[in-house]
Amino acid sequence: MKTATHYFLAFVAYFIWGLTFPFATIVMPPLSSYSFVFLRVLMGSIVLIIFLGIKGEIKAWLLAFRTHFKALFLFALGPFTLSYILQFYGLQFTSPINQSIIAQTSIIWVIILNYFFFKQKPQLKFIFGIAIAIIGVLFLITDDKFSFSAGKIKGDIISIVAFASWGAYSSFSKPIAEKMPPLYSIASVLVISSIILVSFAFGTGLATQIMVLSLGQWAIMVYLGVVCTGLAYVIQLVGISGNEVKTEYVVYTGFIMPVVSTVYSVLFLSKEFTVRMLIGGILVILSAVVVQNRKNGQKTMLISD
Repeated sequence: MKTATHYFLAFVAYFIWGLTFPFATIVMPPLSSYSFVFLRVLMGSIVLIIFLGIKGEIKAWLLAFRTHFKALFLFALGPFTLSYILQFYGLQFTSPINQSIIAQTSIIWVIILNYFFFKQKPQLKFIFGIAIAIIGVLFLITDDKFSFSAGKIKGDIISIVAFASWGAYSSFSKPIAEKMPPLYSIASVLVISSIILVSFAFGTGLATQIMVLSLGQWAIMVYLGVVCTGLAYVIQLVGISGNEVKTEYVVYTGFIMPVVSTVYSVLFLSKEFTVRMLIGGILVILSAVVVQNRKNGQKTMLISD
């Protein structure tokens, strides 16, 4: 497969993920954040298990799953499940445009955590990049007088915490990814997360909530679960699998997410788009470009939604 094809597949994956933010607002409510995340990771785990079966790697995956269960369980319980719940709980209190832009700050947290836990000293441009990101986020979460908007500040702050947690997921994925293929890691984490969330989902009324979902909302849930949480991860994995593919260049394609989310939200959900949001989005994306633009990238399970 040509290198250009790998990058194109990564672009497709991030394009798919860009629709996650506006689509999620259509099914939340009636679904609680627990129910929403449970259904999504359950569908995604089923897709990945089927994919493993097609590849004839079920036995190899189960062996890796049993061997590294403790690390996978802690990983799924902490950064992964917590990140998902915070992200979609926060989305109930902010706009999909804001959150899709805030999502780009996760790479900042990756660099911070790598410095403190893996002794990877950041370059001067990182300090410059994080300063740009802070200014960009302030443009997003404040009004024209630079005072916090009561309507969105709660969701924006929760989203910032959520993507800090996603940064932890990406950073700490490296030790696990070195022990098994990324597909095995992602499939394992999704399965464990589904098991963790099942009691919370039913405890918050999943059985009742799914009964009131319309056909259109079910179609969106299938898209978010099967396509976004299942197929998109497979597509991304194929995209980063080439020997000549540089992971940092793959991550650049992730900047399409806020563009897709913004265009869809404005055209089909009648969401407001202001000059301040444009400036904030440009600054956040610019900061991620500055921080991520380094010679030697490392492969981590970079997941944003």
